[in-house]
Amino acid sequence: MKSEIRIKKYIIFTVLTMATGVIYKLPYIQDVFYVPIQESLNLNHSQIGNMLSVAGFISVFGFLGSIYFIDKISKKIVIPISLIGVGITGLYLYTLPGYFSLIIIWIVFALFSDMFYWPVVVKTVKDLGEKNEQGRIFGFFEAGRGLFDTIVVLSVLYLFSKTNSIRDVILFYSISCILIGIVIYFILEKEYITYTNKKNKLRFPIEVIKSKEVLLVSGNIFCSYAIYCGITYMMPFLQNIYDVSLVSIGIYSMLNQYGLKMIAGPLGGYLADRKFKSASKYFRFSFMGIILVVIVMILLPEEGNTSNIGFLFVVVFSLIVSSMKALLFAPMEEIKIREEISGQAISLASFIGYSPLIFCYSLYGNILDKFSGLLGYRILFCILIGFGIMGLVINKKLINYIDLNQRKD
Repeated sequence: MKSEIRIKKYIIFTVLTMATGVIYKLPYIQDVFYVPIQESLNLNHSQIGNMLSVAGFISVFGFLGSIYFIDKISKKIVIPISLIGVGITGLYLYTLPGYFSLIIIWIVFALFSDMFYWPVVVKTVKDLGEKNEQGRIFGFFEAGRGLFDTIVVLSVLYLFSKTNSIRDVILFYSISCILIGIVIYFILEKEYITYTNKKNKLRFPIEVIKSKEVLLVSGNIFCSYAIYCGITYMMPFLQNIYDVSLVSIGIYSMLNQYGLKMIAGPLGGYLADRKFKSASKYFRFSFMGIILVVIVMILLPEEGNTSNIGFLFVVVFSLIVSSMKALLFAPMEEIKIREEISGQAISLASFIGYSPLIFCYSLYGNILDKFSGLLGYRILFCILIGFGIMGLVINKKLINYIDLNQRKD
């Protein structure tokens, strides 16, 4: 009986990994097919930027909106509807509509993939693992996403090389979302949702907002994600400051996009569960590691043969940060939030934790534009150290709270 339950968990975990690898391909299609999308949709850079900014704003505040339904509607309904919704919206994108219709499309993508899908899938993955394996289950979830991302992207690149049509790519992604949405509907089990007060189902969740432990986890995620946003600027740092060759930059890009995601997640999960016996304590180690690595990067001289050293520390930085990203929600199990409001806690943590999306890229980019050369990157790195120190402070309070509760038990 136990083996059957475990096999079913593995199947659900695998399908969720595949679903998460597919659902974000259309909202972020420009990551791989920027120029074909720009040409096919007749857009300039500003228009693409505006679309993504509006979608990012909707995503962040969508996490807050998901508080109202995440613990009230079964995952068997929300996850399939999200996938099928993205797929159907993709079929409309297939018609290559005008600019204002595209803004609506990206808003709908944000609603389905972030507001509806992401908090629910995080809660579902959390529930699949036991208390002592949260680090590993989230780590392998991130690794599985990386592996499936690689398979899907290579398949689509092959398709595009044969047809040279972005519409075929859009159609492939759309149909994939719809099919996986249908499959996952028959795999997931429906929970029986109960309410302690049916008259107040839509009342603002004061209990979660006032929960110190949820706010500490949210702050932990916020600092981690603000540092994660810095990964984007590591490649131009190597290229602009140390004139690293295009071949080396290509190797780093592949490592960062695919390799590190598959390695960092399981490695961080293993260390969190087996070495530190706590995801929160692993974050303390990670924040300290980030601070030390970035200090070295600041002190590296611009002159001399330091490009290989710079490349090494950039890879170490990306490895640590990628492992942190994989485990962002693992501490949720440690704070022992009540199950009936655990989804609301994840939604609030997503809203606060992912809010750096609204300002970090703009902040970092403006600094590099205003301060040219190595000075701009050193200022950026000082900000990353600041987020690391802030993360250590919040993390210390989180660990103290968890240790105090464990002593009470």
